[in-house]
Amino acid sequence: MLSLDTRKIRILQTVVIDYVQTTRPVGSERLIELCNLGCKSATIRNEMADLSEMGYLAQPHTSAGRIPTDRGYRYYVDRLMAPPALTPEDTRRIRESCRVLRNEMADLIQQTCRVLSGLTSYASLATDPVTSNTTLRRVYLTEASPRHVLLVVLLSTGHVEHRLVEVDAAPSDSTLIQLSNYLNTLVTDHDLEEIGRRLHAPEIPMQLQSYAPVLGKVTHQLLQMAASLSERRIFLEGANQLLRQPEFQDVQRLENLFNALEQRSALYRVLSRALPDADVAIIIGAENELEPMQECSVITTSYRIGSRTAGYLGVVGPTRMNYAHAVAAVGLMAANLSKVLTNLSMA
Repeated sequence: MLSLDTRKIRILQTVVIDYVQTTRPVGSERLIELCNLGCKSATIRNEMADLSEMGYLAQPHTSAGRIPTDRGYRYYVDRLMAPPALTPEDTRRIRESCRVLRNEMADLIQQTCRVLSGLTSYASLATDPVTSNTTLRRVYLTEASPRHVLLVVLLSTGHVEHRLVEVDAAPSDSTLIQLSNYLNTLVTDHDLEEIGRRLHAPEIPMQLQSYAPVLGKVTHQLLQMAASLSERRIFLEGANQLLRQPEFQDVQRLENLFNALEQRSALYRVLSRALPDADVAIIIGAENELEPMQECSVITTSYRIGSRTAGYLGVVGPTRMNYAHAVAAVGLMAANLSKVLTNLSMA
């Protein structure tokens, strides 16, 4: 990521904060109002032009001010954002909501999403908690025909799944053994919940690079198989919150986003980008694998039952998001949900 001097950093930070609050592009005169940069308007315009050339800001119209790009938001989130925090009122609201959660698992998740959506004014999503883990024991690849590879998967339950994968030309038996061994180093003895993360943009060994297209097709089938076997339910609350965002006043853009929110298996892959035992993950704009969601940001984290990752919780909103507030809300709601579910499991 390109380094910025102190003045450019202050300009970028101010543009992000003001644009998130007002939804209006930020010009040089507005920056002079907001912060004392110790320079003239012309100098600020030059600095903003530099930031635009570097990919941190964009100018939606010739006569307009600047708005942050995905890269600008990413720099802000990674380096400039204040520590995530909630107001005392928000914290009290979360604590009280957890006291009245019902004992039904689905009700717990749905109410958590409803509270989270109300706190952030974004759509909220969660997976239902997994109660038992099925691990993938072994992957086998064999030639089925000159243009087909048979993918066979053995699960810890003893169940065997197989898929026929169409390829341009089936590799030799010895190569298929190498490809099988490589895939097994990634997925053997990992549960179906983890496979998506482990197969996300894997580093292919040099000796197998020429077989990347075959690996890509096999991996795609493996991911689809894992998703269908997992059959995880996705809870969605507050989708109507997106109607209030200026970015989604365009009907076609909103329709595309709503269609994406119906793709449950793809949404699960997005939510599960949160790594176990890690902090909240922030996925900005084009970092989303779903094209209709590339004008959105997703904040996601895992929740637990005891010491085990049980599911994922997050919000979806425009890239013009109050990241610090959303991160704090998602993190606290996940922590409280973990506490409630753990207590229930021990009752």
